Amino acid sequence: MEAGFAQQLLEYSPDALLLVSQDGAISFLNVAAERLFGYSRAQLLGADHSMLLAEASREEFHGVLAGLGTAASPGSPFSGSPSASSQFAGSGRRADGTELPVEITCSLVPAPAGAADAGTSVALSIRGAAGGNPGAGSVGRSLSGDFARRRTSGSAGASLSGGPAAAAPAAFAEHDDELKAGSLRDPLTALPNGPLFNERLAAALRRPDPVDILLLNLDDFRHLNDVLGRSAADELLVEVASRLRNCVRPHDTVARLGGDEFAVLLTECLNADAVAKRIAESLYAPLRVGGSMVRPGVSMGLASKSGQTLNGAELLRQADAAMTAAKAAGKNNWLRFRPEMLNTAAHKADGDSGLRRAVELGQISVHYQPVVSPGIGSVVQFEAFARWERHGRLVPPNQFLPVAEQSGLIREIGDEVLRRACAEIRPWLAGDPAYSVAVNVSGLQFQHRDFAADVLAIAASTGVDPRQLTLELTESVFFDASSDVLGQLRQLRGAGVRIAMDDFGTGYSTLGRLQELPLDKVKIDRSFVAMIKTGQEQLPFFATMISAAHALGLKVTAEGIETPAQAKYLMDRGCDSLQGYLFAKPAPASHLAGTMESALNALDKVDAAR
Repeated sequence: MEAGFAQQLLEYSPDALLLVSQDGAISFLNVAAERLFGYSRAQLLGADHSMLLAEASREEFHGVLAGLGTAASPGSPFSGSPSASSQFAGSGRRADGTELPVEITCSLVPAPAGAADAGTSVALSIRGAAGGNPGAGSVGRSLSGDFARRRTSGSAGASLSGGPAAAAPAAFAEHDDELKAGSLRDPLTALPNGPLFNERLAAALRRPDPVDILLLNLDDFRHLNDVLGRSAADELLVEVASRLRNCVRPHDTVARLGGDEFAVLLTECLNADAVAKRIAESLYAPLRVGGSMVRPGVSMGLASKSGQTLNGAELLRQADAAMTAAKAAGKNNWLRFRPEMLNTAAHKADGDSGLRRAVELGQISVHYQPVVSPGIGSVVQFEAFARWERHGRLVPPNQFLPVAEQSGLIREIGDEVLRRACAEIRPWLAGDPAYSVAVNVSGLQFQHRDFAADVLAIAASTGVDPRQLTLELTESVFFDASSDVLGQLRQLRGAGVRIAMDDFGTGYSTLGRLQELPLDKVKIDRSFVAMIKTGQEQLPFFATMISAAHALGLKVTAEGIETPAQAKYLMDRGCDSLQGYLFAKPAPASHLAGTMESALNALDKVDAAR
């Protein structure tokens, strides 16, 4: 039998199949396993197999594994009395926390001949009760790239994958349905995420019934993560989610807001304090994860709707203040909100510590806004923007980026944004060498002499051509005498990286000085674009700026485009590319297809109106 056909048989077997390595990590699974447990392949590969078992079944199943035979390497969890295969009947656990009866047949799989240190693995064939979650496996699937690359009025061009562009709308619809299904759920625990929690909170506050929210963090989770390992820490979070659900009524909402932060929304509850106490006691009960017994204590804040509660954001702020006070009071504790908690030093310092924690846990995400070229009717660039989701809501960049600069976190955040942007946009960049991704850079990042080397190292590690990377700096950064900005910029340009001056026209650079700078592009500031109201204005400086930049060999982008009149005005004056809410708001990489479709549709409408 050909190896390829054998692989297909495994992949499409009606039974769920898993391969577990010596350390307990899942190294293979098929489509049926995704359907049965409701996890995507990306979520399970490398994860510990124990997360697919109910807590009560784990110890017994580990005993079954230990008895599989001495063919496993000495000291491995699979060593024990000789046996070719073994069966186990117990309870599995799906991604949504529900349990199901399963029958598991386990067999040892010796390492291939000649494979060094490969060790013995265990193959698992799993049968469960009907009623799995067939659609869950597609959640989190990456964008395939099957969308129109160029648009002209009434027609679409070639797709990135080489398929007919006419098929793109159907691909968009199918992909967007999957994204909507998954975008409101946390992929690890299957709990509602921040946006869905906020939606339900807003709906609850519109009704006259009592509303209470509990905000909680696991105490010392970072230490547990370091000690237990990522896989066991994820298993712990899944167990916490399950215990939280068991502490509330079916119509209450338990959500994971990110990292180890959870929220509980109680509606029509007569005794929220009793629920808080029940949660604290339930979570502190010991459990076994990754072979260790742990007690996941929590710090928790409780806030309740009152006549002074303006909206969900205010209620979350109150719960956050109470949670911060609980941490300061010694952890493994819960407190009800009191107004004076908002004025404590601990709460005021939490902005810095919260951002530091977000950086440590990888909670800084990246959103992307398209830049369109009217000349070729195409999206030619995506600009990356740092985003921080705190308690389920996005913190405006103008609030957390100054904190990042003051605290010294800006370099770590900058590196993370650049790394994520290169990795997430790389499939799109591969479609055309003219495509690029733009990342904003703070002047403080240039104070590190190895900044240029770091940028090139990130591009190399993510497989992005430096010529497809643009760094955007404000005018003041170019003339910072305290750092070697120009030297590092020249080093980057020598390697192919493009340099853009952001907010052009708002500072003190002159066209003569532009000629001296290592520049490839200038971006006309949104404050100038806002002067265009009807498109009939006499604003000669636009033509002057664009013509002068072109004479110096520089491209020109106008940002802050919000109306077709602004787009048409700038297109008529030869602006190379346009960016703004008219085309699309910044959105996660998972929405890239929809973002491009929006941008190209808007460009078509502007073209049609000219």
